[in-house]
Amino acid sequence: MKRYWVLLLLAAGAGWAQEEATRQLWNTEFLQKRPPGKTPARPKVTYKPLGDGAKAAVADPGAGVMLGVTLWRLRPEKSHETGARLLVLLPNGDKRAEVPERVDAGTPLKPGDEVRLTVEVPYRGYMYVVDREQYSDGSVSDPYLIYPNWQTRPGDNVVAPGRLLEIPDRRDEVKTFTIVPKRKDQSAELLSILVTPEPLPNLKIGKEALALDKAQYAEWEKNWGVKGDKFELESGSGTAWTDKESKAGEGAATLTQDDPLPQTLIRVHSKPGNAILLDVPLQIKH
Repeated sequence: MKRYWVLLLLAAGAGWAQEEATRQLWNTEFLQKRPPGKTPARPKVTYKPLGDGAKAAVADPGAGVMLGVTLWRLRPEKSHETGARLLVLLPNGDKRAEVPERVDAGTPLKPGDEVRLTVEVPYRGYMYVVDREQYSDGSVSDPYLIYPNWQTRPGDNVVAPGRLLEIPDRRDEVKTFTIVPKRKDQSAELLSILVTPEPLPNLKIGKEALALDKAQYAEWEKNWGVKGDKFELESGSGTAWTDKESKAGEGAATLTQDDPLPQTLIRVHSKPGNAILLDVPLQIKH
Protein backbone atom coordinates (compact mmCIF):
# COMPACT_ATOMS: atom_id res chain seq x y z
CA MET A 1 0.00 0.00 0.00
CA LYS A 2 2.83 2.39 0.89
CA ARG A 3 4.49 1.73 -2.47
CA TYR A 4 1.16 2.39 -4.21
CA TRP A 5 0.86 5.82 -2.56
CA VAL A 6 4.47 6.65 -3.37
CA LEU A 7 3.78 5.87 -7.05
CA LEU A 8 0.68 8.05 -6.95
CA LEU A 9 2.63 10.91 -5.44
CA LEU A 10 5.37 10.54 -8.01
CA ALA A 11 2.82 10.52 -10.82
CA ALA A 12 1.11 13.58 -9.39
CA GLY A 13 4.44 15.33 -9.02
CA ALA A 14 5.38 14.51 -12.59
CA GLY A 15 2.03 15.82 -13.82
CA TRP A 16 2.44 19.02 -11.82
CA ALA A 17 5.98 19.48 -13.14
CA GLN A 18 4.83 19.01 -16.72
CA GLU A 19 1.93 21.43 -16.21
CA GLU A 20 4.26 23.99 -14.63
CA ALA A 21 6.76 23.55 -17.46
CA THR A 22 3.99 24.02 -20.01
CA ARG A 23 2.96 27.27 -18.35
CA GLN A 24 6.55 28.50 -18.37
CA LEU A 25 7.21 27.99 -22.09
CA TRP A 26 7.32 31.78 -22.48
CA ASN A 27 10.38 31.92 -20.24
CA THR A 28 12.81 30.31 -22.69
CA GLU A 29 11.04 30.30 -26.03
CA PHE A 30 9.78 33.86 -26.34
CA LEU A 31 10.64 36.27 -23.56
CA GLN A 32 14.38 35.60 -23.68
CA LYS A 33 14.45 36.51 -27.36
CA ARG A 34 13.58 40.14 -26.49
CA PRO A 35 16.21 42.71 -25.54
CA PRO A 36 16.96 42.71 -21.79
CA GLY A 37 15.00 45.08 -19.57
CA LYS A 38 16.04 47.04 -16.50
CA THR A 39 13.88 45.32 -13.88
CA PRO A 40 15.85 42.64 -11.99
CA ALA A 41 12.76 40.83 -10.65
CA ARG A 42 9.87 40.60 -13.10
CA PRO A 43 6.42 39.51 -11.93
CA LYS A 44 5.54 35.90 -12.69
CA VAL A 45 3.78 35.46 -16.01
CA THR A 46 2.03 32.22 -16.94
CA TYR A 47 0.24 30.90 -19.99
CA LYS A 48 -2.38 28.17 -20.09
CA PRO A 49 -2.21 25.64 -22.93
CA LEU A 50 -5.25 25.45 -25.20
CA GLY A 51 -5.96 21.89 -26.29
CA ASP A 52 -4.05 18.63 -26.11
CA GLY A 53 -1.53 19.71 -28.74
CA ALA A 54 -0.32 22.59 -26.60
CA LYS A 55 -0.12 20.37 -23.52
CA ALA A 56 1.94 17.83 -25.41
CA ALA A 57 4.24 20.48 -26.89
CA VAL A 58 6.17 20.70 -23.61
CA ALA A 59 7.41 17.14 -24.13
CA ASP A 60 9.49 18.38 -27.05
CA PRO A 61 10.98 21.70 -25.87
CA GLY A 62 12.61 23.90 -28.43
CA ALA A 63 11.03 22.07 -31.38
CA GLY A 64 9.62 24.97 -33.32
CA VAL A 65 9.26 28.71 -33.02
CA MET A 66 6.88 30.96 -31.09
CA LEU A 67 4.83 33.78 -32.53
CA GLY A 68 3.04 36.31 -30.35
CA VAL A 69 -0.42 37.53 -31.34
CA THR A 70 -2.67 39.93 -29.42
CA LEU A 71 -6.28 40.61 -30.38
CA TRP A 72 -7.50 44.03 -29.23
CA ARG A 73 -11.16 45.05 -28.99
CA LEU A 74 -11.79 48.78 -28.82
CA ARG A 75 -14.15 50.59 -26.46
CA PRO A 76 -14.84 54.30 -25.78
CA GLU A 77 -12.62 55.89 -23.18
CA LYS A 78 -14.09 56.49 -19.76
CA SER A 79 -14.10 59.85 -17.99
CA HIS A 80 -10.90 60.63 -16.07
CA GLU A 81 -9.25 57.53 -17.57
CA THR A 82 -5.54 57.76 -18.35
CA GLY A 83 -3.31 55.68 -20.58
CA ALA A 84 -2.79 54.98 -24.28
CA ARG A 85 -5.54 55.90 -26.75
CA LEU A 86 -6.22 55.33 -30.41
CA LEU A 87 -7.99 57.96 -32.52
CA VAL A 88 -10.65 56.16 -34.58
CA LEU A 89 -12.36 57.66 -37.62
CA LEU A 90 -16.16 57.71 -37.28
CA PRO A 91 -18.57 57.30 -40.24
CA ASN A 92 -19.42 61.03 -40.12
CA GLY A 93 -15.77 61.99 -40.46
CA ASP A 94 -15.19 62.86 -36.80
CA LYS A 95 -12.56 61.14 -34.69
CA ARG A 96 -13.02 59.53 -31.29
CA ALA A 97 -10.46 58.37 -28.74
CA GLU A 98 -10.90 54.69 -27.96
CA VAL A 99 -9.10 52.24 -25.67
CA PRO A 100 -7.86 48.91 -27.06
CA GLU A 101 -8.33 46.02 -24.59
CA ARG A 102 -6.91 42.53 -24.85
CA VAL A 103 -9.26 39.63 -25.57
CA ASP A 104 -8.56 35.90 -25.73
CA ALA A 105 -7.87 34.68 -29.25
CA GLY A 106 -10.97 32.47 -29.37
CA THR A 107 -13.40 35.10 -28.10
CA PRO A 108 -16.45 35.28 -30.43
CA LEU A 109 -16.84 38.78 -31.84
CA LYS A 110 -20.19 40.46 -32.37
CA PRO A 111 -21.23 42.45 -35.46
CA GLY A 112 -20.15 46.04 -34.88
CA ASP A 113 -17.10 45.14 -32.74
CA GLU A 114 -13.96 47.07 -33.65
CA VAL A 115 -10.77 45.06 -33.34
CA ARG A 116 -7.06 45.27 -34.12
CA LEU A 117 -4.21 42.77 -34.13
CA THR A 118 -0.59 43.08 -33.06
CA VAL A 119 2.03 40.50 -34.01
CA GLU A 120 5.53 39.87 -32.67
CA VAL A 121 7.85 37.32 -34.27
CA PRO A 122 11.08 36.70 -32.31
CA TYR A 123 13.34 36.18 -35.31
CA ARG A 124 14.13 38.23 -38.39
CA GLY A 125 11.92 37.99 -41.46
CA TYR A 126 9.20 39.77 -43.43
CA MET A 127 5.51 39.64 -42.56
CA TYR A 128 2.48 39.65 -44.85
CA VAL A 129 -1.18 39.35 -43.87
CA VAL A 130 -3.91 37.86 -46.06
CA ASP A 131 -7.62 38.33 -45.36
CA ARG A 132 -10.45 35.96 -46.30
CA GLU A 133 -13.96 35.29 -45.10
CA GLN A 134 -14.66 31.84 -43.68
CA TYR A 135 -18.12 30.26 -43.82
CA SER A 136 -19.92 27.69 -41.69
CA ASP A 137 -19.35 24.90 -44.26
CA GLY A 138 -15.56 25.45 -44.05
CA SER A 139 -15.26 27.23 -47.40
CA VAL A 140 -13.45 30.57 -47.73
CA SER A 141 -13.60 33.61 -49.98
CA ASP A 142 -10.86 34.79 -52.32
CA PRO A 143 -7.55 35.87 -50.68
CA TYR A 144 -6.59 39.55 -50.43
CA LEU A 145 -3.25 40.88 -49.23
CA ILE A 146 -4.00 43.62 -46.67
CA TYR A 147 -0.50 44.11 -45.20
CA PRO A 148 1.82 45.61 -46.24
CA ASN A 149 -0.12 48.20 -48.22
CA TRP A 150 0.70 51.32 -50.20
CA GLN A 151 1.26 53.36 -47.02
CA THR A 152 3.76 50.89 -45.55
CA ARG A 153 7.28 52.21 -45.93
CA PRO A 154 9.96 49.85 -47.31
CA GLY A 155 11.23 47.67 -44.47
CA ASP A 156 8.29 48.37 -42.16
CA ASN A 157 7.06 44.78 -42.51
CA VAL A 158 10.32 43.45 -41.05
CA VAL A 159 9.80 41.29 -37.95
CA ALA A 160 12.35 40.93 -35.14
CA PRO A 161 12.40 40.31 -31.36
CA GLY A 162 10.63 43.16 -29.55
CA ARG A 163 9.31 44.68 -32.79
CA LEU A 164 5.52 45.00 -32.78
CA LEU A 165 3.57 45.11 -36.05
CA GLU A 166 -0.03 46.36 -36.08
CA ILE A 167 -2.87 45.20 -38.32
CA PRO A 168 -4.33 47.52 -39.61
CA ASP A 169 -1.28 49.75 -39.88
CA ARG A 170 -1.37 52.89 -37.70
CA ARG A 171 -1.02 55.06 -40.81
CA ASP A 172 -4.18 53.63 -42.39
CA GLU A 173 -7.13 56.00 -42.40
CA VAL A 174 -9.31 53.19 -41.03
CA LYS A 175 -7.32 51.83 -38.11
CA THR A 176 -9.66 48.99 -37.06
CA PHE A 177 -11.48 46.00 -38.45
CA THR A 178 -15.22 46.44 -37.91
CA ILE A 179 -16.97 43.08 -37.74
CA VAL A 180 -19.60 43.25 -40.48
CA PRO A 181 -20.50 39.78 -41.81
CA LYS A 182 -21.23 39.97 -45.54
CA ARG A 183 -23.14 36.69 -45.46
CA LYS A 184 -25.35 35.15 -42.81
CA ASP A 185 -23.24 31.99 -42.79
CA GLN A 186 -19.93 33.79 -42.26
CA SER A 187 -18.33 32.18 -39.21
CA ALA A 188 -15.00 34.03 -39.07
CA GLU A 189 -12.77 36.68 -40.56
CA LEU A 190 -9.75 34.58 -41.46
CA LEU A 191 -6.42 36.40 -41.20
CA SER A 192 -3.38 34.46 -42.38
CA ILE A 193 0.07 35.53 -41.21
CA LEU A 194 2.88 34.83 -43.66
CA VAL A 195 6.49 35.21 -42.49
CA THR A 196 9.24 34.79 -45.08
CA PRO A 197 13.05 34.99 -44.78
CA GLU A 198 13.22 37.34 -47.79
CA PRO A 199 10.74 39.85 -49.25
CA LEU A 200 8.19 38.39 -51.66
CA PRO A 201 8.91 39.55 -55.22
CA ASN A 202 6.48 40.97 -57.79
CA LEU A 203 3.72 42.16 -55.44
CA LYS A 204 2.10 45.16 -57.13
CA ILE A 205 0.68 46.88 -54.06
CA GLY A 206 -1.74 49.75 -54.65
CA LYS A 207 -4.29 51.77 -52.71
CA GLU A 208 -6.73 48.85 -52.57
CA ALA A 209 -6.20 45.45 -50.98
CA LEU A 210 -4.27 43.29 -53.45
CA ALA A 211 -6.29 40.41 -54.89
CA LEU A 212 -4.00 37.37 -54.92
CA ASP A 213 -4.04 34.71 -57.59
CA LYS A 214 -5.90 31.76 -56.05
CA ALA A 215 -3.56 29.20 -57.59
CA GLN A 216 -0.53 31.07 -56.26
CA TYR A 217 -2.03 31.28 -52.77
CA ALA A 218 -2.85 27.56 -52.85
CA GLU A 219 0.82 26.94 -53.61
CA TRP A 220 1.81 29.08 -50.61
CA GLU A 221 -0.50 27.02 -48.40
CA LYS A 222 0.94 23.78 -49.74
CA ASN A 223 4.56 24.82 -49.27
CA TRP A 224 4.39 26.99 -46.14
CA GLY A 225 1.14 26.22 -44.32
CA VAL A 226 1.60 25.29 -40.65
CA LYS A 227 -0.60 24.50 -37.66
CA GLY A 228 0.03 26.04 -34.26
CA ASP A 229 -0.33 25.08 -30.60
CA LYS A 230 -1.80 27.99 -28.65
CA PHE A 231 -1.04 29.27 -25.14
CA GLU A 232 -3.23 32.00 -23.62
CA LEU A 233 -1.92 34.57 -21.14
CA GLU A 234 -3.59 34.06 -17.78
CA SER A 235 -5.41 37.15 -16.43
CA GLY A 236 -4.54 39.05 -19.59
CA SER A 237 -8.00 39.46 -21.11
CA GLY A 238 -9.44 42.94 -20.43
CA THR A 239 -6.04 44.55 -19.91
CA ALA A 240 -5.76 47.92 -21.64
CA TRP A 241 -3.14 48.96 -24.17
CA THR A 242 -0.04 50.42 -22.55
CA ASP A 243 1.93 53.48 -23.61
CA LYS A 244 4.93 51.27 -24.43
CA GLU A 245 2.84 48.97 -26.62
CA SER A 246 1.43 52.04 -28.38
CA LYS A 247 4.92 53.42 -29.06
CA ALA A 248 6.19 50.01 -30.19
CA GLY A 249 3.25 49.66 -32.58
CA GLU A 250 4.12 52.89 -34.38
CA GLY A 251 7.81 52.00 -34.51
CA ALA A 252 8.95 54.48 -31.85
CA ALA A 253 10.09 51.84 -29.32
CA THR A 254 11.18 48.23 -28.99
CA LEU A 255 9.59 45.92 -26.42
CA THR A 256 11.99 44.52 -23.83
CA GLN A 257 11.75 41.76 -21.26
CA ASP A 258 10.16 44.28 -18.87
CA ASP A 259 7.17 44.93 -21.13
CA PRO A 260 3.86 43.09 -21.49
CA LEU A 261 3.95 39.82 -23.39
CA PRO A 262 1.49 38.91 -26.16
CA GLN A 263 -1.95 37.67 -25.19
CA THR A 264 -1.57 34.49 -27.27
CA LEU A 265 1.61 32.57 -28.00
CA ILE A 266 1.43 30.23 -30.98
CA ARG A 267 4.07 27.55 -31.32
CA VAL A 268 4.61 26.15 -34.79
CA HIS A 269 6.85 23.27 -35.80
CA SER A 270 9.27 25.06 -38.06
CA LYS A 271 12.80 26.40 -37.91
CA PRO A 272 13.68 30.10 -37.79
CA GLY A 273 14.45 31.09 -41.34
CA ASN A 274 11.77 28.91 -42.90
CA ALA A 275 8.70 30.55 -44.44
CA ILE A 276 5.48 29.89 -42.49
CA LEU A 277 1.82 30.60 -43.25
CA LEU A 278 -0.44 30.49 -40.17
CA ASP A 279 -4.21 31.00 -40.05
CA VAL A 280 -5.60 33.21 -37.25
CA PRO A 281 -9.43 33.15 -37.35
CA LEU A 282 -11.46 35.92 -35.74
CA GLN A 283 -14.61 34.05 -34.70
CA ILE A 284 -17.95 35.77 -35.34
CA LYS A 285 -21.01 35.33 -33.14
CA HIS A 286 -24.28 36.19 -34.90
